[in-house]
Amino acid sequence: MTLVGFLHTRKDPRKILKLYAFAAAAKAEGVEFFYFTAGRVNLNERTVRGLVLENGTWVEHNFPLPDVVYNDSSPSGPGEDIIDELREIIPFTSRSVGDKMTVYERIQDGRRFEQYLIPSLEVRDPREVLRYLNKHETVIFKPVWGHQGIGVVRLEKKGGDYTCLEKGVSVTCNKQELTQFLQERLDEVVHLVQPFITTKTQSGHAYDFRLHVQKNGSGNWVITSIYPRVAPSGSIIANLSSGGYAAILHSFLEREFAEQAYDIQRDLEQFALGMAEHMDEIYEESFDELGIDIGLDEKQKIWLFEVNWKPGVPPVFYLELDVAKNSIGYAAYLARRKGRK
Repeated sequence: MTLVGFLHTRKDPRKILKLYAFAAAAKAEGVEFFYFTAGRVNLNERTVRGLVLENGTWVEHNFPLPDVVYNDSSPSGPGEDIIDELREIIPFTSRSVGDKMTVYERIQDGRRFEQYLIPSLEVRDPREVLRYLNKHETVIFKPVWGHQGIGVVRLEKKGGDYTCLEKGVSVTCNKQELTQFLQERLDEVVHLVQPFITTKTQSGHAYDFRLHVQKNGSGNWVITSIYPRVAPSGSIIANLSSGGYAAILHSFLEREFAEQAYDIQRDLEQFALGMAEHMDEIYEESFDELGIDIGLDEKQKIWLFEVNWKPGVPPVFYLELDVAKNSIGYAAYLARRKGRK
């Protein structure tokens, strides 16, 4: 029987709700499944002190090293050295895509999807941002390692003044004040700047699409879900953690695009699978699951906003078991492939 270990940084599995779906999916698929953290690994004895779900309770047991690790840990979290050693001897289901500029540069070098990139510049000096503003007038300024829309600011030049929009709050400032604001942010972390792409519903709300793709038990990319995320009024961030909400794809497309809805949905599906396959081509290791965020401008051109390697469960469609089934199936596929080598 295939043994799959779920690697995370938290000691208490009860705080990770999707684990219950993984345990259920593993049982249904005939896969032995346990939870562990890096600190519970004994590489000398090749054993792990893990937790398994028994009658609704997580119970400790000793396990041999798993056949495959489902990796849900942070790329630079506790036990990084142990995780690196495990990677050398055990297949991992996933890896980090790197920061936003790493993804940008890899896609740019890969050429195939370069046309969908928003021109982006990594910045460390406020003067670089100001020069970009002089060229584009409205730009997005955000951390290269940001997530959930945190720290994303829209900057707009209006005559001799500037407008900063963050978390739905707009502030007007002069050049000196903007320079000071930018310097404070850049002192904390490296940022990137890019032209602002307008993606608005007919009612004026900003929105994007999350394309959630996974590999299944045959090792093939499949679409788990595609759903629009609509920002609250006055905000540019459609991320659900920032107050946005998810909509049903078919209904949203029919409302916003009428007779073009069917063609746009097909375009989104083709882009989702094509982009996922391309990510495998431009990285040394393949991925198991991606959240691809895109927008459509006024001419319905697709723009790639971000690629996320741990997208989480789609929020409104009760797809926990679908996600878990694909993940467990792909882990079993990796184990079979390892056994044939």
